[in-house]
Amino acid sequence: MVATKTTILVLDDDPSVRHLLQVLLQKEGYAVIPAGDAPSALAQCGVQLPDLMIVDLMLPIEDGEMFLREFRRRWRHVDVPVILLSASTARNEIARNLKVAATLGKPFFAEDLLELVVTHAPAEEPAATG
Repeated sequence: MVATKTTILVLDDDPSVRHLLQVLLQKEGYAVIPAGDAPSALAQCGVQLPDLMIVDLMLPIEDGEMFLREFRRRWRHVDVPVILLSASTARNEIARNLKVAATLGKPFFAEDLLELVVTHAPAEEPAATG
């Protein structure tokens, strides 16, 4: 029996951070949807909704807070856990206002991020067998 992979949207404008997170999460068996800005992340969500999102707050064009508000407006009936990953000193206050699952400051330890992902990612369900 094959289990479905948990899909994680990684929204960070820094290509090196995005790549690091993608490699780290894929190594742990997660499917990753990388995005460098809010518009492309919203477009990706229109194709496939993630099971979990890791979102940086400080982004070009629209910041992470604006992205989350728009995501929740478009998909108001979908509850996707969010981990805010940011160097912003306002991240805890923003997290409370947006009711996100968790926050983690930059720089971060990979172990801390993976612990949050395991805690907040939905449990994988067995794929339907034909």
